Amino acid sequence: MPADDRILRLLDTLEGGLSQEKLESLTREFNSLAQDRAETLVFFVLQKVCERLASALEGEGVSVERFEELTAGIADQIADILRDLQQGNGAIGKLEPLVITLFRNLGLFRR
Repeated sequence: MPADDRILRLLDTLEGGLSQEKLESLTREFNSLAQDRAETLVFFVLQKVCERLASALEGEGVSVERFEELTAGIADQIADILRDLQQGNGAIGKLEPLVITLFRNLGLFRR
């Protein structure tokens, strides 16, 4: 499958770790991709994950420790999903673990 420049750019963005600015940018790009691609559900979930994290960081001074707790594992899982899409593989099975990680990081997930 040929390289997808948009996904490659997203993977590059994720390499440097997450920040509120990056999360907001990723939210916009995933929203656009959800409307442009066949993998609507995947990009919609990625958009919502980034949007929720950006919202948790917005308007308050978050300590480095809390920031690391909020974002732990998220960038790696998103990158893994994007690589799967890049290779033409389905990624729907990886969405639930990503959302569970998000809820755990936000302190909302209960099991």
